[in-house]
Amino acid sequence: MDEFLNFDWSFIDQIGDNPFIAMGFFLANGGWVVLLAVILWGCSRLWLEWRQTLNMTKKTYIVLAIDIPRLTEQGPRAVDNMFAYLAGAHSGPSWKDKWIDGYTQDTIAVELVSIEGHIQFIIRTTRKLRDLVEAAIYAQYTDAQIVEVEDYAYKVPNQYPDEEWDVWGAELIPVKKDYYPLKTYPYFEDKVSMEFKDPLSAMFESFGRMGVGEQAWFQIVLTPIAQGDYVTAATAAIKKLTGQKVEAKKTFLDKAIDLPLQTLSYTADAIVGSGAAPAKKDVKQPDFRMLNMTPGERVVVEAIENKMSKIVYLCKIRFVYVAKKAVKSNPRIVQPFFGSIKQFNTNNMQSLKPELKKVGMSGALWFFKDWRNNGRKRRLITAYRKRSNWVGAPNFHLCTEELASLWHFPHTLQVKAPQLKKTEAKRSAPPPNIPFG
Repeated sequence: MDEFLNFDWSFIDQIGDNPFIAMGFFLANGGWVVLLAVILWGCSRLWLEWRQTLNMTKKTYIVLAIDIPRLTEQGPRAVDNMFAYLAGAHSGPSWKDKWIDGYTQDTIAVELVSIEGHIQFIIRTTRKLRDLVEAAIYAQYTDAQIVEVEDYAYKVPNQYPDEEWDVWGAELIPVKKDYYPLKTYPYFEDKVSMEFKDPLSAMFESFGRMGVGEQAWFQIVLTPIAQGDYVTAATAAIKKLTGQKVEAKKTFLDKAIDLPLQTLSYTADAIVGSGAAPAKKDVKQPDFRMLNMTPGERVVVEAIENKMSKIVYLCKIRFVYVAKKAVKSNPRIVQPFFGSIKQFNTNNMQSLKPELKKVGMSGALWFFKDWRNNGRKRRLITAYRKRSNWVGAPNFHLCTEELASLWHFPHTLQVKAPQLKKTEAKRSAPPPNIPFG
């Protein structure tokens, strides 16, 4: 014990102000373990990225065009069920799947596209998920028609500036933490008549007004995930809003710092004695704010709980308006689109806004504005084509109810957009008495 208390600190004088000597001393006295751990971690990341890149090159993707039934009275609730079914695409990889085979979760991109005023619903995913996607749609819309088509996103340039074409686009990001929900389709149902006023009808109208040489693309990339982490974060948020105690989960770094401190504490106790145990403090009952919450605060907590109860995806949302320079008009297309999106925004909960600092085209840039915006155009078009779920702004969580509000097949008896692609004939099953063989 005397040797421990009389530890020789003279090595500090040997180091002096020379950083190289300090680094050498650090490595020679156990620091090499930390350095080795960092190197191994970096190598593991490079290995994983290499294996995942090889795996992704083997995947084949398809683009499916969906023609909705000419007459349908189904609203977003049917699409809500469809998104819940599509969550079956999630699968947790084993150690071998992840580190040897380079497993990555297959994504599903749902899109609403207007090509010169002709509106089409699109789903793009891997070929192996085609049966899952078709089953999800046919289960809710038995008369829908699904056809594999060529990818429309490759029919315009992706290098800008271009002599003939120009682009405006952005990603949509949440204003608050993503456990706060958007306004969803139940808010658009009349409580008395139960009539549903489709918030996307304005978008269908503006998309249907586009002329020759104009295209508008609305894309939501869905990544199916395990639900545990999101539920944990949402539960912690509810506890915080209601005044309950939230125990912070210690990270690996916190545990690494606590270990030597605990060791020193135990050593000191062994040397000088632990002394008398401190007197126990009176345990007070937690003061829950729920009893004193305003009606508006209660609504927010209930909305977060409602979102937490549903299946969530990691999402990325993009909007692109691409047109020939002779006819391009941002105010006529971009502003109506964001007007449609604002219907889902609330001041007390969640809102979506365009990300214009790093991803979207911005007129507020001071230096090299054209050069920087052209670079953003190239990156945005490329990310849209690849349906990337990581390029651009961070992903965020949306539940099936929110997704069905932002992207759904219209109630055709209410939405009168003439350019909306619909099925031409009703599908029917064959007669049961047809002979086979």
